[in-house]
Amino acid sequence: MLRLCIWMNIPSHYQSAFFQALESREDVDLRVVYLQQASRHRAAEGWKDGHDYQPFESCAEGRTRPEQLVETVPDWEERTHVVSGYFCSGLIDWFCAHRTLWCHWSEMPGIRLAELLGYRMPLFRLLNPLMLACKRAEGRRIKNHALGAFGQGHLAHRAFRTMGVPKSKIADLYYVPSGLPEAEPCAQMVEFSKGRKIFLAVGALCRRKGIDVLLKALARLETSDWCLALCGLDRAEGIYQVLARKLGIEDRVLFLGAYPVERISEVYAAADVFVLPSRFDGWGAVLNEAASLGLPLIGTDLCGGSWHVVDEGRTGFRVRAASVGSLSAAMRIYVEKPELIQTQGAASLAHFKKTFTPESNAERLVAVLQAWGCEK
Repeated sequence: MLRLCIWMNIPSHYQSAFFQALESREDVDLRVVYLQQASRHRAAEGWKDGHDYQPFESCAEGRTRPEQLVETVPDWEERTHVVSGYFCSGLIDWFCAHRTLWCHWSEMPGIRLAELLGYRMPLFRLLNPLMLACKRAEGRRIKNHALGAFGQGHLAHRAFRTMGVPKSKIADLYYVPSGLPEAEPCAQMVEFSKGRKIFLAVGALCRRKGIDVLLKALARLETSDWCLALCGLDRAEGIYQVLARKLGIEDRVLFLGAYPVERISEVYAAADVFVLPSRFDGWGAVLNEAASLGLPLIGTDLCGGSWHVVDEGRTGFRVRAASVGSLSAAMRIYVEKPELIQTQGAASLAHFKKTFTPESNAERLVAVLQAWGCEK
């Protein structure tokens, strides 16, 4: 029996199905501990307001010292702990001091640097390797004390290697929300499209998500057969509506606003091609959601999921982050070859079912931990 304890910063509906898949296995005894409740701004973005805790879940909110945190897991010494040092470094120090089995799990680091630089991505690409080199102490802690490091795919692996973690101690563990149910297409999107095909982006309207890049890319297409739907909370106080007017594409862009997670399937169901134009995203679980409903995908090279959920040329295309030209060129492919929507969409769904289900991720985690020496 593999006795696990996974430490998370906040509850997320994107992780619930994965944890349930782990809990349902006969060879796993699971505990999940959240350090905080989900913040209110998540509910404003469409997340479920409140979290329905399962019997294997608990919240340690208000507890900050390691000895307080481990008290929430009475048999913590007997478990293998999966935790990110980026938000729980003190707890990892505790595990090291007490010779407790643990492993790291995170996206690629860099979000704070990107934010500090105002998401000027050429400068970020230049400075990020230096920032990662400064994290070699964290890399040594993983190398010398952890079972290994789980990363959200290629970008996280590359970061870990720069931090000094040996390749043999790095493995994949993705974000894998459950597939979305089929739904009737969003009536507002259908009405707005007036028979045009729809590019869709789901996420907060802000600089990090690359909304300005997407609008400029759409303006370059010069087609009347396609429009764009933006689904997400407006964090930019209307500047993108102003930009759309300046670009002369206001009649081709629908600002849908935030949509409740319980109905988000309707939004994907109305779309033809999904676009994640982010300047930086550790993973981008919206790619999983879009794939689960059979949409072709466009994602940027600084989104973790773009290296995995996007199978280049088969399920969609990967473009350079913050590059209007690169994004517009990928979008133009669908404008000129609309038959790709069906073929790549079918491949996208098949790829999701094979690799990115909660059950496959649970199997991935258990197999790697066994390879690293944990008991079954």
